[in-house]
Amino acid sequence: MKFNCSFNEWFPFLSKNSIEAVALPIPIEVIEYLEHGTFRLPIEAIAPSTSNESSWSDGTCLLDNDEEPQEKEKHLDNRVVDSESGLPSFPEFSSKINQVLKTFGAVFVKLNWSAPLDAAWIAPTKTLRCTTLEEIYLLLKSSDRVAADLNHLELLKTTKVTLQPYLVLKRWQEITPCTEFRCYVINGELLGISQRDLSQYYQYIESARYSIRQEIKSLFNEHIRKSFVSCKDYTFDVIYHGKGRVQIIDFGPYFPEETTALLFKHNELTGSINDPPELRYLGENITMQPNVARYFGVPRDIEAFYQSDNLLSTMDIIRREVRNQNENSLAD
Repeated sequence: MKFNCSFNEWFPFLSKNSIEAVALPIPIEVIEYLEHGTFRLPIEAIAPSTSNESSWSDGTCLLDNDEEPQEKEKHLDNRVVDSESGLPSFPEFSSKINQVLKTFGAVFVKLNWSAPLDAAWIAPTKTLRCTTLEEIYLLLKSSDRVAADLNHLELLKTTKVTLQPYLVLKRWQEITPCTEFRCYVINGELLGISQRDLSQYYQYIESARYSIRQEIKSLFNEHIRKSFVSCKDYTFDVIYHGKGRVQIIDFGPYFPEETTALLFKHNELTGSINDPPELRYLGENITMQPNVARYFGVPRDIEAFYQSDNLLSTMDIIRREVRNQNENSLAD
């Protein structure tokens, strides 16, 4: 079931109905780097050739400035691993990422199934919007969700199922929360459609409810159903842009013990719903719920650490840790 929901399995058939994206096969050396416990960014991610120093979009520098630009270029000339700094290097893979960044400008990052939502706190923008190699590698390296995807791909090998790990780079687009919906397919039938953002009531959804239901139903019947013949239970997220246009965001497997049911109950989805698909949304008089995305934030141990010295920011700590690990690598 989860196999069918891997991005590379469904996107080729539904790309015209989805957000523009590129899926890059992840080389084994990059997988090993992501799985390794040491926190070091690849040399090409922290030494861009277009500037004399590496910095976040907020100006925070991650590389000491005492190294001459010529020396940095010398590092970049090493095609496997930088011999002087000991930093990892994936020039070919990083070049492919840069090509996508040049085309799209900004991207949303994910793997076969999961996006590094749990690591968004570490990014300067606190989102998964990436415009540099540095931001992409940092999110991938910091995410437990990415690690879980890689672990699941490894476990699949024991079942004699081989699935290539992919880095998915979607063209970034702003999504208005009231236009995003999660849809539940059980036993091959679209049963439920739920408002995705449960943090507030949206009058827009109520006024457009009939069109929303009909457009998503049409998308499912005309395009999605025939692409998921071998998969009976799954979810898919969409953006409703207005009459005649619904865009697919992603697919996911449906497991009652794991999948969030949002405004439904699992026994409703696995039972019977009259006149499916049923659209559910928050009414004005319903108690608001917290935004799930806000559950992810700075880990308490890191927060406590930098709060002990109000001169240190989170980025200061990361910068210092990267520098320390680089120095230790050189000493070894």
